[in-house]
Amino acid sequence: MGCDRISELPDFLLTQILLNLPTKDSVKTSVLSKRWEFLWLSVPGHDLKVNDFPRRGKGLESFIDKFLDLNQETRMQKVKIEYKKSKDEPLMEWIATAVDRGVQHLDVETDIGPNMPHNFYKSNTLVSLKLVSIGIVDPEFVVSLPCLKIMHLEEVGYEDEPLITEKLISGCPVLEDLTVIRLSLFSDVLRFLRVRSQTLKSFRLTFKYGLFSNAFSVEIDAPRLEYLSFKDNQSDMIVIKNLNSLSMIDIDTDFMVKFGAILMELNDLNYLRKRDTIRDFLTGISSVRHMISSDFAVSAQPEESELSYVPQCLSLTLECVEIKQLIMKGETGIKLVNYFLENSAVLKKLTLSFTGSPMTIQELDFFKSLLTSTMLSPRCQVFIY
Repeated sequence: MGCDRISELPDFLLTQILLNLPTKDSVKTSVLSKRWEFLWLSVPGHDLKVNDFPRRGKGLESFIDKFLDLNQETRMQKVKIEYKKSKDEPLMEWIATAVDRGVQHLDVETDIGPNMPHNFYKSNTLVSLKLVSIGIVDPEFVVSLPCLKIMHLEEVGYEDEPLITEKLISGCPVLEDLTVIRLSLFSDVLRFLRVRSQTLKSFRLTFKYGLFSNAFSVEIDAPRLEYLSFKDNQSDMIVIKNLNSLSMIDIDTDFMVKFGAILMELNDLNYLRKRDTIRDFLTGISSVRHMISSDFAVSAQPEESELSYVPQCLSLTLECVEIKQLIMKGETGIKLVNYFLENSAVLKKLTLSFTGSPMTIQELDFFKSLLTSTMLSPRCQVFIY
């Protein structure tokens, strides 16, 4: 008979293994043997969904209450809960209890939009935080999250305090990874997002544009930022500062030019301001070596505009470019590809991918015939998919 190496492990290692399983699977291990029968109760955390319980979550509340009651002396490492029910009082109590017991990784998703409990803003143990469809409010005291390194805010409600996100970020002195996702289907008081951090290394902003959404402005000041994902069709003003460490950017934005062009003439002062915004943005990413973009980001600009400005990153640092969602016969897409070939002095790899079905050999040859540029970089290779 083979050796049961798992059973040879001490209990504290077994509970760490179970911690990485959904709680419903952790509970199932209780039938393995007498030793495993109550081991799941010693797991320092839980991963629960309302759908894990029959009859639309009946029994979830009593299960968590019992779990917490039996683990009163245990410091909680990880709490993940998806709670989509009509009442929020139990959820806030569970979160507050988890914070009091030193939770390190907190992941909460709901669709009822309750506000986070006040003790959350003073957690000395949180390392990672993910909030989805939940509210945050100004606690009216200094936010202090001294250990928080990863923060994910998705469809978060801001009540009546537009600067609470900035206050939250400023209270995280070791923050390294920040994600902000908003769909803008429901307007709220948030009109301005300022991200200032001396420690931030990765920032992802996804902001989908809604026809009746309010104007929105973004400011990023992060001298240690290395990766920026900027998928934002809402912001009409973008200010970036001190991005000297930025090496990779994934950009998909029309800088509100497409929508604005419907409402204004090309010589409108508002359009000129947006053009300057684009130029300043490109100037601010002067250290980028790897860029991922889409044809949409350029095709949104009026046809009369020309790609004439050459940012410093093309001349000095840009080594790899990926352009996605190209249209086979799209003129602006061809201009964009030729623009990179003609102006990127140290470019090593240019990768192009098209919308729709895979290209035929005839279509590939046709597209190559449109690339009439003389490559500035002799080492550049072009890959087409």
